[in-house]
Amino acid sequence: MSQPTAASDPLARTVTAMAMDFTLQAWGPVDPAALDAVMEHVASDLRWVDAVFSTYREDSWISRIGRGEARTADAPPAVAEVLDLCERFREDTGGAFDARTPDGRIDPTGIVKTWAMERARWRLSLVGATGWMWGCAGDVAVSGRGPIEGGWRAGIADPRHPPGPATPVVRRAQLGGRLDALATSGQGLDSGHVWDPRTGEAASHYAQVSVIGRDLVACDAWATAILAGGRRTLQLAQEAGVAALALRVVNGSVRATANAGWAAIE
Repeated sequence: MSQPTAASDPLARTVTAMAMDFTLQAWGPVDPAALDAVMEHVASDLRWVDAVFSTYREDSWISRIGRGEARTADAPPAVAEVLDLCERFREDTGGAFDARTPDGRIDPTGIVKTWAMERARWRLSLVGATGWMWGCAGDVAVSGRGPIEGGWRAGIADPRHPPGPATPVVRRAQLGGRLDALATSGQGLDSGHVWDPRTGEAASHYAQVSVIGRDLVACDAWATAILAGGRRTLQLAQEAGVAALALRVVNGSVRATANAGWAAIE
């Protein structure tokens, strides 16, 4: 996740769900007790999402639907909402974003995390911050007045290194105003978990893709789609007005390809 640069430090809180850390950084006259109370509710929301959508839990609704033990109509309405979004992004990306695995199982995890982050956004407005940054594992949403002129500077991590606060940054981009969301999808050091829907094989087009826009879930879907679909989908993103940056690792060096939308805002 990006690191804000400012003279004053924000109040920060981290909650763990879906085996990931979600961190809120809040600037301004924030009451720590109020922040703690809000984050307790946020943590509960995120864990509910995990219980419903996790493909690793045998008792989740998604797992039960996948095994044919339940129907989408039986599940909480959130399941139909997420699956409808997956279908929308499949159409928007020319099939590059696909919520089914090559063997036909339902797997909406390509957007579940950011959908859960956006679902909790209304609670973040209750902390009384003049500005906040809400992020998890390379996906970031911001709101209000940023800590630097123009908003926030977001760092794009080097895909050659394990994720973490000490990961080197290879590029930077501005967040704030109309562009308040950044999503990054990557193969990481363990490639093969993103597949190319055209071939059913592990995608190998790019090591990492970042997308900036106004909708964190859409940014996440497009980043995953470009990672899966490669240059063809990167061009489709440009035609759709999506700002994207794709990174490859060639002979140990990082090579970046920015489409016109990204180049215009960098």
